[in-house]
Amino acid sequence: MIMDVWVIGGGLAGCEAALTLANLGFPVTLFEMRPAIMTPAHKTPKMAELVCSNSLGSLSPENAKGELLFELTMLRSSLVNLAFKAKVGGDKALVVDRELFSTLVEDAVHTHENITVVREKVDEIPKNVPCIIAPGPLITEDLLHFLEECEGRYEAQYYDATSPSVLTETIDLEYAFWGNRFGEGNDYLNVPLSKDEYYWFVEQLVNAGEAQRHDFDKVDTFFERCLPVEEIARRGKESLAFGPMRPTGLDIPERFHDVYAVIQLRKENAFGTIVNMVGFQTGISHTEQIRIFKQLPAFRNAVFVRLGQIHQNRFLPGAVNRFFQSKTNDLWFYAGQFTGTEGYLEAIAGGLWAGINLARFLRNQELIALPEETMLGGLVTYIEQVLPEVRQPMGVNWGLVPPVEGKKSERKRKRVERAKAAIEYAARQLDRAA
Repeated sequence: MIMDVWVIGGGLAGCEAALTLANLGFPVTLFEMRPAIMTPAHKTPKMAELVCSNSLGSLSPENAKGELLFELTMLRSSLVNLAFKAKVGGDKALVVDRELFSTLVEDAVHTHENITVVREKVDEIPKNVPCIIAPGPLITEDLLHFLEECEGRYEAQYYDATSPSVLTETIDLEYAFWGNRFGEGNDYLNVPLSKDEYYWFVEQLVNAGEAQRHDFDKVDTFFERCLPVEEIARRGKESLAFGPMRPTGLDIPERFHDVYAVIQLRKENAFGTIVNMVGFQTGISHTEQIRIFKQLPAFRNAVFVRLGQIHQNRFLPGAVNRFFQSKTNDLWFYAGQFTGTEGYLEAIAGGLWAGINLARFLRNQELIALPEETMLGGLVTYIEQVLPEVRQPMGVNWGLVPPVEGKKSERKRKRVERAKAAIEYAARQLDRAA
C-alpha cells in the first residue's frame, strides 16, 4: 500500500524531498506558507528561492562542495539537475540564475502528477502521517514549539555566537602544541601568544568591523555563556587573558617563551581533523576574522571550515539519527537547515537523503547508511554524533571524513578517490534495492 506523505516547507530541502518521493511513486502533499505568510529573508513566493548568494559552490572534485555535488549527481538529485539547467558563467562554480532556478523548481513541483501543493501554514503535524519536516531556520513559533514538545528538546531558538573551526592539518605546529589543562591528554591544540602579541590581538578584536546581518538576526544582548570574544575584550584589556585565553594549567614546552595567553582549540570530531576555537564566539565579519587570525604564525596557512557568526539558531540538535529519521517518531524525517546543516547544497542533500530513507521505511526496506568516507556520509555522522554536543551548524568540508595518510597533495587525491568509490558503490546498492 502506497501511503500519502507530507512535506513541510517549500525551500531547497523540502522541494528535493518532495520530488524524490514523488519520483519513487509516493503521493506527496507539499505545504508552503508563502505568500500568505512571508519571512524576513524571502523576497518572492517562489519555491526554492535562493535568499543569499546565487552560487551552489565549487565544481572542482578536490573541493568539499564539489565532492558533495558529485555525490548528489550520483544519487540523482532533482534540484542539482535543475541547477545545471539554470547555470550561468561562474567558471569553476555552480552559479545559477536565481530567478530561473526557482522557476524551474516550482514548475517541476507543480507539474508532477504525484505532488499536491498546499499554500498554508502548518502549526501541528498528525503523528500518524509520514512526513518530512523541512521548515528552515525561519520556522514559525507555533510549529517550532510543537516540534520541541514532540521531540522533548528545547534548544532550538536562541541568539547565539559561534566560534571558528579550522582544518587541523593546516595549522603550523611549530607555533602550537597539544595538551590539556591540569591533566594528561592531547584533546586541545594550544597556540601561545607573547604579551605583545596578546595586546595586539585584543586591539584587533576591539576595532574589527562586525558582520552585516539581517534585521531578524540583530540582537543587543547575549547569553553570558556564549559572549562574543570581542565583547569580552571590550570589558578590559586583561579580560581574555584571565578568561578563555588563560594559560593556566598547561604544560608549556620550553621552546615557547614569554607566554602570556593562549588560543585553545578543541577537537571537534572523533578523527581530530577539525578543531574549534574554545570561547571564541564572534560576530566580527568573516573578512576581518581571516585577516586577524592569519597574521598569527600558527594560522598563516589555516583553512577555516567555519567562521564565527551571530545568528538565530533554530534547529533541533540530537533529534535525528543517521537516516535523518526522528528519534521519537519513526514516521517523521527531518531535512535542511533545521537539522543543523549549513549551505544550499547541504540543504538539497538533506532533502534527498530524508526522501530516500522515508521511501525505504514505508516500503519496509532496510534503511541504508552512507559510508562516512563520502562527503554526505561525513555530514550525516556530524549531525547525528557531534552536533548534539557542540550545537553549531556545519557545512561540508574534508574534515568531516576519516583522515588519510601521505603528503598534502597525496591526501587530497586519496580522499577524493575514496569518496568517489564509496558513493558509486552506495548508488549501485540503492539502484539494486529500488
